[in-house]
Amino acid sequence: MINNPQNILIIQSEISELKKVELFVKEIIQKYDIHKRCFNKIYLCVSEAVINSIKHGNKSDKKKNVIIEASCKRNILELKIEDEGEGFDVNEVKNPTKNSNLKNESGRGIFIIRNMSNKLEYNEKGNRIQFKIECK
Repeated sequence: MINNPQNILIIQSEISELKKVELFVKEIIQKYDIHKRCFNKIYLCVSEAVINSIKHGNKSDKKKNVIIEASCKRNILELKIEDEGEGFDVNEVKNPTKNSNLKNESGRGIFIIRNMSNKLEYNEKGNRIQFKIECK
């Protein structure tokens, strides 16, 4: 699955591609000797970001790709997920824990990633998310 030393996976904008993402995360965990108990946390964050990229970024356009990149230094896994979409303003995403937003179907993925990762950033365009997860 990992075809190069940069630990990059490129998938089409289809939800069925999440199987490849799961295998990629498993390979990263094995490659960097990350404790298996971190898998669920890592995969949840990565899959939420990938789903957002597929649905919201690339508008489920199968001709567009999502790029997942991983690196690890001193038990800190850094992940980048980028789509080919127009981007968005993260400040416009409503807090899903507020009563007025509880029934909304969007905004939860970012909330999950923000609360489960150690550092979360977006590029200026808003089509790439980057986060770090400490895995001890």
